[in-house]
Amino acid sequence: GGQFKREVTVDGQSHLLLIREEAGAPDAQFASWADAVIFVFSLESESSFEEVTQLHALFSDLRGTSDAALALVGTQDKISSSSPRVVEDARARALCGDARRCLYYETCATYGLNVDR
Repeated sequence: GGQFKREVTVDGQSHLLLIREEAGAPDAQFASWADAVIFVFSLESESSFEEVTQLHALFSDLRGTSDAALALVGTQDKISSSSPRVVEDARARALCGDARRCLYYETCATYGLNVDR
C-alpha cells in the first residue's frame, strides 16, 4: 500500500486527489470514506480478474455502488505470445456494467495507452 497526491483538472475545475493504494479486501471503514475506487487487474491473469470480481462484490455489499465512482482497469503490459490475454473485453465490461457509475479502461504503461485518462 501507499499514498499519493495528484492534482487534476476536470471541466476547468482543479481537484486534489488523495490516492491510497490498498492491499487486500476493503473493510467497512474504507468503504465509508472512499469517494471512488479503482479496481486494477491484469488482462493476462484470470486469478487477478477473479480477485477484482470478489473485491468489487465485497465493496458493493459494504457500501453499494450507487454513490461511489468506480473504475475497472485492465493492464496489458506483459501480453505476449508466451503470456497471452485471458480476460476478454466483454467479461470486464460485464463486471463494470453490473455497477452504476463505473468506467472501464484498458491501459498499457509501456506504450502510454490510457495512462493519463
